Amino acid sequence: MVTMIFRYVQEKQNLNGSTERLATDYAQSELVLGRGGDSHLIFLSKRVSLVHAKFIWKAERETEKEAGCLQVLDLGSLAGVRVNGSRVAQTALQDNDLIQLGDIELRIRIADDDVVELIHIIKPVEEGKQHEHGSKLLKSLRIESYLPSMRVLIWGVTLVCIGILFVFPLSSKRMESWSSGPISNSHKLIEADCKKCHAEPFKQVQDRECLSCHAMTEHAKGIESFNQHHPELKSRCGECHIEHKGDHGLISHDPGFCVSCHADMTGLKTDATVENVASFANHPQFRINVTDTSGVTSRVSLDDTVKAVDSSQIKLNHEVHLKAGLRGKDGPLTLECNACHELNSNFKTLKPISFDKHCRDCHALGFDEQLPNVEVPHGDSEAIYPALFTEYTKLLLLKDGRGLPETSNEMQRRIPDGAVTEASPELPVSLALIAQSARTAERELFTKTGCFLCHTYSEKLEAERSDTNSHYTVVKPNIPEVWFTAARFSHGAHEEFSCESCHDKTRTSTKTTDLLIPGKKLCQECHAQEQRVGFVKSGCVECHSYHDAIGFPEQRKQDIFEFLHGLTR
Repeated sequence: MVTMIFRYVQEKQNLNGSTERLATDYAQSELVLGRGGDSHLIFLSKRVSLVHAKFIWKAERETEKEAGCLQVLDLGSLAGVRVNGSRVAQTALQDNDLIQLGDIELRIRIADDDVVELIHIIKPVEEGKQHEHGSKLLKSLRIESYLPSMRVLIWGVTLVCIGILFVFPLSSKRMESWSSGPISNSHKLIEADCKKCHAEPFKQVQDRECLSCHAMTEHAKGIESFNQHHPELKSRCGECHIEHKGDHGLISHDPGFCVSCHADMTGLKTDATVENVASFANHPQFRINVTDTSGVTSRVSLDDTVKAVDSSQIKLNHEVHLKAGLRGKDGPLTLECNACHELNSNFKTLKPISFDKHCRDCHALGFDEQLPNVEVPHGDSEAIYPALFTEYTKLLLLKDGRGLPETSNEMQRRIPDGAVTEASPELPVSLALIAQSARTAERELFTKTGCFLCHTYSEKLEAERSDTNSHYTVVKPNIPEVWFTAARFSHGAHEEFSCESCHDKTRTSTKTTDLLIPGKKLCQECHAQEQRVGFVKSGCVECHSYHDAIGFPEQRKQDIFEFLHGLTR
């Protein structure tokens, strides 16, 4: 190891402009600087670590990339080592570089004779500082010596604040000073009654306080047992409903609350029946409720092309109904989607399909040309045969017992696609023939014409029949008003788009079982969970509700005058 001379030079600038120079040589290849006794060069500064930095002299370069033979190494100091203003861990030094060790500045001078000077420029002590370090007599004359120290002042102010913010509110009946922010408008009526929610001081609001006023459904089946098995999650109303943030914080729209559990549901509950969802981008395919012929309802994914069918038990050919020039009661007409599917007053859901409003104009329930203005009732299959029997009885009475006319025209029934069916029971001439004609008309309606066109029917067993009841039963259509029972969708919010741009296969659909509901891929074309340019930001609560409000129990309802009187006391 080659010996090198490190020369520590102190240049003191006096107030009169003169300079004093004091140099100390250290003949060694490494020089340690710091505040502790293990350092070669000691600086009495609180910003300098006990062992702060090391200067190293190398006689030869070890690699071609080295810029020089003198290097500085940071020994893990708190304030760090800066070379020309940049903090470094280890670097090569050049002549005239400025080194900063905390508040100590050293200028590097590299001489030709293997001497490195570390020049420490000491600025002149200000005149005011000299007086401050003067005699005790002069110090006693300063007013600062009679004032409390800064530490004492800080502690005094702290104690005063504690008294104002804690002691005073505890001794006063008015608790507004404890409020951390404005209360939401939903809770304004109980704003003055802090104990309504904060039953115990310095403890979080518990669910029992919330449920004393609110009646809500559970988030999911088994949520209560789930919370008992996972107390570490501390699931409570206040996790999502954060009060004292005005009207903007009472309902959290942050999807992070939902994802914190739903990203790994199987990890939290091994028998979880829902799929993991970390974001809308990887949301599983939407599911709908499908009821099979046995009446069993199950949740089915839209990707399941076998089970995901329209099981409404109604016959409907969209292709036929959307053709131009259909024959209606008042002449040719062309149907559009909104002719049958109308928005409710809430501008979100659709109104139920009504036979009288949407179907009767094209699908008349007449049964005999001799009774052109008479139709059988709709909606109750048990009422059809008695109605037929009554009408044929009235017809016989109107004919004054003279029986059939000389000629009998068969009734022609026209359905919307233009086809013609023929059904004409002969007019009755006796009570027995009245019943026979009514049964014939009933059979035609259920198996060929009126009811048959739109409904699925079943024929009663022999044991179920009688001379006075209907022999056929219409299978209840059961058309869903809401397909996504586990989510919310607003048709009104999508009014600017045509129906067929989402339900694109409607115009070519010929089968009743065709499920014309769009899947998640279409929704992801416009919606994203995070904020993205050109996408609608849609968190979990955009489509899902954590729970829904239910009717408030009658026994828990309050008298408004007693309630308001209690607020003013």
